[in-house]
Amino acid sequence: MIAKFKEELKQQDAKMLDLKQICDIYCKLKNYQQQLEDEETITQEYIDAFVALGGNPDRTGVVQKQTIFDIVQSEFELKIDLESFLGDFQGNQLEFEDFCQLFENAGEDAKSFITSFSQAKRNNNSDFTVRFKDFEKWEKTAM
Repeated sequence: MIAKFKEELKQQDAKMLDLKQICDIYCKLKNYQQQLEDEETITQEYIDAFVALGGNPDRTGVVQKQTIFDIVQSEFELKIDLESFLGDFQGNQLEFEDFCQLFENAGEDAKSFITSFSQAKRNNNSDFTVRFKDFEKWEKTAM
């Protein structure tokens, strides 16, 4: 953060700063901080999802393609063409970088899978399990 502050000061190229310049720098630093926090949250979601599907917390290990198939079909009851979704990746296993790339390239729907996998990992300490499809069924009857 200090490096970013120094960078902004160099861009201002002034010996003294007025209030407007200070406010501009402050806003840029706040935006930069928020961007860093967002990136950290996204990275942690990928790690949580990777671990929930069989990888290791230190980003080692692999996730089986079949595990992704099974969870997407059973937990989310989706009937999408997973072969085309996973098509560019050779082999039956995905390392962490490939896992992230897969979901980054697949769009917003795939990113919602990551969030769900991540939440499942974080909530895995409970004896009470509610699957997403069960919640959807309850939501339909409650309306």
